[in-house]
Amino acid sequence: TATTDKQLRSRVKLFGNLLGNVLLSNAGANVYDAVEKLRVGFIELHKEEDSQKREHLMALIDSLDEETLTQVVRAFSTYFSLVNVAEEASQLQQRRRQMRKGDELWIGSFDSALRDFIDMGMSAERLQTLLDRLTYIPVITAHPTEAKRRSILYALRRIFLTNEKLSDTRLGKHQRQAVIDELETQIHILWRTNELREKRPQVRDEIKNGLYYFKESLFDAVPVVYRNLEDRIRDHYPTAQIKVPSFLTFGSWIGGDRDGNPNVTPEITEMALRLQSRTTLQEYIRRLNIAFKHLTHSYQFCKPSREFTESLSKDENLRFEVFVINPHSYICSPYQRKMAFMRYRLQQSLDKIRALITDAKADVSKYKHAYTSENAFLKDLLLIRDSLHSHGDQKIADIAIKDLIRLVETFGFYLMQLDVRQESTRHGEAVAEILKLSSKDNDREVLNYQQLDESARINLLSGLIQKQCKGISFDRNLLSDANRETLEVFKVIEKMHGEISPRAFGEYVISMTHQASHVLEVMFLATLVGLAGKKGDEWFCKISISPLFETIEDLNKIESVLARLFDDKTYTTLLKTSGNLQEVMLGYSDSCKDGGILASSWQLFEAQQKVIKLADAHQIDCRLFHGRGGTIGRGGGPTHESILSQPEGTVHGQIKFTEQGEVLSNKYSNPETAVYELTLGVTGLMLASRYQILPGESTATEENMSIMREIMAYGENSYRQLTDNTEGFLDYFYEATPVSEIALMNIGS
Repeated sequence: TATTDKQLRSRVKLFGNLLGNVLLSNAGANVYDAVEKLRVGFIELHKEEDSQKREHLMALIDSLDEETLTQVVRAFSTYFSLVNVAEEASQLQQRRRQMRKGDELWIGSFDSALRDFIDMGMSAERLQTLLDRLTYIPVITAHPTEAKRRSILYALRRIFLTNEKLSDTRLGKHQRQAVIDELETQIHILWRTNELREKRPQVRDEIKNGLYYFKESLFDAVPVVYRNLEDRIRDHYPTAQIKVPSFLTFGSWIGGDRDGNPNVTPEITEMALRLQSRTTLQEYIRRLNIAFKHLTHSYQFCKPSREFTESLSKDENLRFEVFVINPHSYICSPYQRKMAFMRYRLQQSLDKIRALITDAKADVSKYKHAYTSENAFLKDLLLIRDSLHSHGDQKIADIAIKDLIRLVETFGFYLMQLDVRQESTRHGEAVAEILKLSSKDNDREVLNYQQLDESARINLLSGLIQKQCKGISFDRNLLSDANRETLEVFKVIEKMHGEISPRAFGEYVISMTHQASHVLEVMFLATLVGLAGKKGDEWFCKISISPLFETIEDLNKIESVLARLFDDKTYTTLLKTSGNLQEVMLGYSDSCKDGGILASSWQLFEAQQKVIKLADAHQIDCRLFHGRGGTIGRGGGPTHESILSQPEGTVHGQIKFTEQGEVLSNKYSNPETAVYELTLGVTGLMLASRYQILPGESTATEENMSIMREIMAYGENSYRQLTDNTEGFLDYFYEATPVSEIALMNIGS
């Protein structure tokens, strides 16, 4: 609106003036004058082109010495960061005004989605069915397109919060000026902070960068998303008893993605999960301490449930460890006494993780009272909730522990499910060497796995897995360093399942998957270390494998590759024991580089249709994992619209996608924006999944599909003409873009 635009311009002007003050006092008049001349000059050029004025401005830039030019560039970079803060804050204020009015909310809100469902005739029962099927998985990656240091993120967060104070209409003249002074101080701190890393970050630094968004934003945002959905459901389905399950799950590649990064070792993978676990445990202890202050109930005024009382009675075995000074502490306050035991066990879990972070070989046997799993902690929380409900204190439970329960259901003791990613040839090389060594050790003819054709490889691997790799024996010390490390990763998966959680890992992603044997190679290696096999007569599988199809050629072959995989009874048997869910990852960036934006988009569209149709025919549930980047060339785009643009009927209540680089800070730096962004994604998923509940007529006619294939062919041909057949194109690319300079920056491990 005009009012919103005016307010935003006013705030941007304020930020600019405050930055100007900081420049004058820190960089000097020369820098300030140069910035102002360039700012005003290019604004005028934007309004009306003037070649003489443009030449004058370019001459001014050329005349600046290196130090002054650096400061000028920093000034504009800082200014645009502040503009982004102002714009984000303005959008938040606009949404708040809309909610206060009580009107229909924006497209992508829960209000809008539920109105659409009612218009479609969706009953409460069908809505419950839809909600029960939802799984929404953003995956945090360390892709080096985001150069912001954590120090900069913290500084921008403080500016955002200080700016929020200016929206308080109760501020008097002097109070408002005090806030403006505080804002200038925060901008001053931002200016004094180096936005560039002095040295290349290590993987551990990247892990900590990913954890920032949870500590500063997502731990607060996630419960709000659930509460908002529950509130809107009550508005639109007031008489229905609809339960909102915890359908948000977060994934990570940081510390698990070893494709092309030798710094991601098995030890780093262990470290990533321990740092993630430490982050969740610290948050749970903090929130449990808050709940402790709320739940001051006395036995004199309430009667806890029998199940709660029995649980508390069992906890009394720890009273001398927990209440060292006075074993009778909180003896009349059942919930506080229970939470004291819970806090002690959580602290033991945290101390155990800290010990292992310091020394991976530390003796942790003394932490014998630590929670064995997130389920045990969740069970205690649910006992408290149900007991509070039993004596009519539902509202108190809602305030005190509901959000903590949501967090535990969402994050467990692992925070994010860590995906492991490795390139397909690494597994083939490991399998080949293992089989070669095993042949020698067993006096059999040496088997040359690499020379086998695809059918022979599938038959061999399937047979070995079926036999649980019996007869495969070899000296691991004789493996090459690379192959020993490949195998060690599977041992780490098994180890961390026990140490952190059975849900600590998400998928094992195979990049550059070209054939079905690439998946069976991973399953063979997993079987070797005990991640899959038989216990008695029952099969088990504790690993999920996601083939990644990246190039245009691989997308064209996706149907035949998966068909061969699904026809293998050994693989599908193991798949069923692990939930009968096959995840398939689609690479947007590489396919886009390979064939151009249009060819990539259409091949991905058709690939999704083929995959889902094939999975349905084999009665296998399928989740598509979208490997998107932030830019259009990497598959980026608005989350809500992107999900809705998936082919009809291919989104079965589940979606998984990468969140890379600058997208992370744009979406999740502030909890207020994180709530908005997560809501956009969830409503997109709900609406895209409606075809499973309310089947409708498809708009994808064969005529439309044929036209798109023809357009796609023209697009790919034009792209290849430019990139492959245009003389000097690569020279132009390297000279016209800063790609060489970006490669020298310290922005990724």
